Amino acid sequence: MICLKWQSEEKYFQQMAGKKVAWTISQPEDGLVRAGYPLYDQQLLDFVRKFKASPLYDHKYRKTLRHFHIKPKLNELTVSQALLINNARVANALLSLIIDGEDVQRGTWATAMQAGYFYQLLKLVDTDDEVEEKK
Repeated sequence: MICLKWQSEEKYFQQMAGKKVAWTISQPEDGLVRAGYPLYDQQLLDFVRKFKASPLYDHKYRKTLRHFHIKPKLNELTVSQALLINNARVANALLSLIIDGEDVQRGTWATAMQAGYFYQLLKLVDTDDEVEEKK
């Protein structure tokens, strides 16, 4: 079992829960309407890079989530299901889904931070790792 500790990231995400992420503002005076994009801080970007490069990143997260009867979608229901299953593999798969989700829909990370999903899932990963280490 590979064990990476995420305590500093947990603290960061705990502090970010409930806070709004700033977005760019489109300037329609030139006649073009542009969609804004979230302005993520360096700590989040570092976490995403670190998690995606770690062995905990699940390249087959959709398959993993389906195996546990969770639809590979980011919403309160899927996060609640993952937390109830209480399994680091599921948490890693859902974190992987969130991380890849930003490429598909801007603001996925902002939603996950604001709703506390990153914090809750990382907490589950660390707790499960501690249990595995004691065995």
